[in-house]
Amino acid sequence: MPDRSLSFTILLGNLSTALRLGLMRLLQSQPDLHVVCAGAGSSELLSLARQLRPGLVIVGEGQLRDVEQLSRYNTVPALLYCEGHPLPGMLREASRWGVFDTIRPNLTTTEWGAEVLRKVRRVLPQVKARPTVFRAPVATIPGLSTGLVILGGSTGGTAAVEQLVRGLPATLAYSVLVAVHLPAAFLNSFIERLRRATTLPVVAGWPGTVLEPGCIVVAPGGRNLLVKPAANSPWQAWQTEFTPESGASGDEPSVDLLMRSAALTVGRNVVGVVLSGLGRDGTLGAEAIRQHGGTVLVQDEASSAVFSMPSSVIQHGWANAVLPLEQLPAAITKQAAFFDRLSPEKRLSRSFSARALQL
Repeated sequence: MPDRSLSFTILLGNLSTALRLGLMRLLQSQPDLHVVCAGAGSSELLSLARQLRPGLVIVGEGQLRDVEQLSRYNTVPALLYCEGHPLPGMLREASRWGVFDTIRPNLTTTEWGAEVLRKVRRVLPQVKARPTVFRAPVATIPGLSTGLVILGGSTGGTAAVEQLVRGLPATLAYSVLVAVHLPAAFLNSFIERLRRATTLPVVAGWPGTVLEPGCIVVAPGGRNLLVKPAANSPWQAWQTEFTPESGASGDEPSVDLLMRSAALTVGRNVVGVVLSGLGRDGTLGAEAIRQHGGTVLVQDEASSAVFSMPSSVIQHGWANAVLPLEQLPAAITKQAAFFDRLSPEKRLSRSFSARALQL
């Protein structure tokens, strides 16, 4: 494990999920850089900056006033992310608060990564120069998911999801949606548990939440979540929406409804994972995924707290593979990588081969 006491701390402000994820992948690939993310509120950025005394902050245009407030206590070098051309007057004013340069999105992934690292290292004069190593993330910035992973469970499902996401790689190009039968009051605590278990971003799924690569979206309790095409997007993108429709099992959030909507909207590149749980929720969803060419993985009996949900999928013949919980992250990763390697023509003409699941 690297010695963080010798690393250079970079604080990320309230940036989009895709941008934050891309920056984390890029910066954490450098052994001498340590990345910390602040929450959405300006108070958390200021509090963390005073506490950690970072060597650099990276913020969006909406947080310039926070940088100004921070400069009243301690001027910290800042990089400003700008979607368009910033006004010269704004940059002159911001330079008084420590903003020394900008990050722009109009480059290829490799060029963008190299440019960001070059600008970051401008504020590390005391660090011995070393060759810049850039490992390009799977998705571009801003990113688009190449597929979806749906994790469904009930009794024992929260612990299963928590263990499963620990094994998912930071380079995962699929979005992950979680539907576990929980009361609405447990949503925030469940999200916090998952955030402690993984470096991937974890958010609640509300209407209009855009599904981004490597982001884990948790369905709120007491509501049924669907996947729909993203509104007002020129690209193939997806978002979440609520539905008043009830699932066949009566449980909320319904695994069946979420899986079925994902299969109808996304098609072949959906991986449905049915985890520990009581009842049959997920069986109809698994059927829809298989009928649209997707893949269904099922947690085995030995690792399940309650085997009813996985057993129902198996008995109906919808499981591509039945695996111990500890093998599911690798199977999900293999499936995502397998699909991404296919040419566009093959993606349209063939479904997932069971041989891709051989671990």
